[in-house]
Amino acid sequence: MKLLLTNPNFKGVVEDPSLSFCFIGTYVKEHSNCEVEIIEPTLQGVTEKQLLAKMKESDILGLTCYTESRFQVFDFARKAKEVNPNCKIVIGGPHVYTLDKEILEYYPFVDFIVRGEGEETILEIIEGKPAEKILGIAWRKNSGEVVRNPDRPLISNIDNLHCDYSLILPQVKGWKELGSPYELQKLNNLPVIASRGCPFHCTFCAAHELWGKRYRGFSPEELVRRLKKLSSDYNIGYFRFYDALFTANDERILKFCDLLKKSNLKIRFRIDIRAGTSREVLKKLKEVGCDVVGFGVESGSDKILQRINKMTTRKLIEETIKTCKELGYWIHGFFMVSLPDETLEDFEKTFELFKSFDEMNIQFFKIHPNTIFYNELKQKGEINDEVWFNPDYGFKTKYGSEVYYCKEMFPSANFYRKEVEILLHRVNYNYIIYNRQKTIRKYGLTKGIFIISLSIVMDGLLKNGTGRKLYFRLEKANIPKRFYNWFTKRKKEN
Repeated sequence: MKLLLTNPNFKGVVEDPSLSFCFIGTYVKEHSNCEVEIIEPTLQGVTEKQLLAKMKESDILGLTCYTESRFQVFDFARKAKEVNPNCKIVIGGPHVYTLDKEILEYYPFVDFIVRGEGEETILEIIEGKPAEKILGIAWRKNSGEVVRNPDRPLISNIDNLHCDYSLILPQVKGWKELGSPYELQKLNNLPVIASRGCPFHCTFCAAHELWGKRYRGFSPEELVRRLKKLSSDYNIGYFRFYDALFTANDERILKFCDLLKKSNLKIRFRIDIRAGTSREVLKKLKEVGCDVVGFGVESGSDKILQRINKMTTRKLIEETIKTCKELGYWIHGFFMVSLPDETLEDFEKTFELFKSFDEMNIQFFKIHPNTIFYNELKQKGEINDEVWFNPDYGFKTKYGSEVYYCKEMFPSANFYRKEVEILLHRVNYNYIIYNRQKTIRKYGLTKGIFIISLSIVMDGLLKNGTGRKLYFRLEKANIPKRFYNWFTKRKKEN
């Protein structure tokens, strides 16, 4: 029996190794004689043709599906079934959680949809357990009827789950966390996960539904033990934690810090926190090697923070930034533009926070299924589940099919896609130009100078009329120029 696990994204940019598949693959190896192979095509340089060739030897194909890459996933699943009709095709991931029945109805070549955690579910499929007795799946009877089995309870103690990095060695060998300073990228980097779930309920995110509205973490003792082993086995100097929220439990984190200090393990690492994380926790983490923290700000407007149920305030955000700066952290901020009910004035409040961060990630707000905001749009009649199966719906990008919350697609949105695009480009270029020391610290001297020079040129093109017409054709599209006019009023702001 052979299991192939893959993320069939051949067109987008994938920077992160397949940790979720590594947990599943390790669990299968520990509890069966099944042969497991995990492939991340873009990280390993594997083409679609090469991956399909491997399908001839596979008994079960496990695919992960994200909203942006859904059509690539379904297209590959169809081709895989044609290459090997006897192979069972199993799809999991955040996109399919509430669309399981619809996916099986639309795509007859898919055999199972897995909801939630996949370790126990995949193992039972491999063992040949009758489909009607496998919790957490949707499947198809011989008659064609689609059945949705009850949810599978979450694994209570995730200390029992392991990640055998030998399964993804081609992905992690030489891997770097590109959001960190260049000095940390020179160390051997490794991605890790220490928890599952998020206790918060933001309207734009489905994590609380996907993980059963529960947060579970490795015990501090187990986490330190694993870091020591990984550091020794792979000579790791810098760990990047990919937890949705590393600091969900202060008591657990403080104990982890005490144990890590007593272990004398000298490592450096990055975590993601939340606005309002206590100074005591941040200070302890800094003392044991945490150099980088990231957190989702989303907006600098209290009105918008309340609208998206972020459960924080502008004041808390500013206090957390101040604390992190005083403690010497490299700070990575995540923001969104064109959020529900956001106005230009609201964004201006967000813009004021940009200069406080060493690294930024600004996203055009996108719609995903199984979120509170998506359900709001369904009730208004602005969207329905059919859009996830219509390849002509949304905007095609190098990442896949994006459903932006913009006025071209949703009457309730306040901004047009193209004006937001020019805003995001100019914000990024301005940030690089006027934060040159941060840029050089992130990329190193040679690459940093090149990126700064390129940003100056690109910003100049977007700033003049010729560049705007070439890139966006604003005049022909008759798109409002609010953001451009807003930018021209400011000099050397970031």
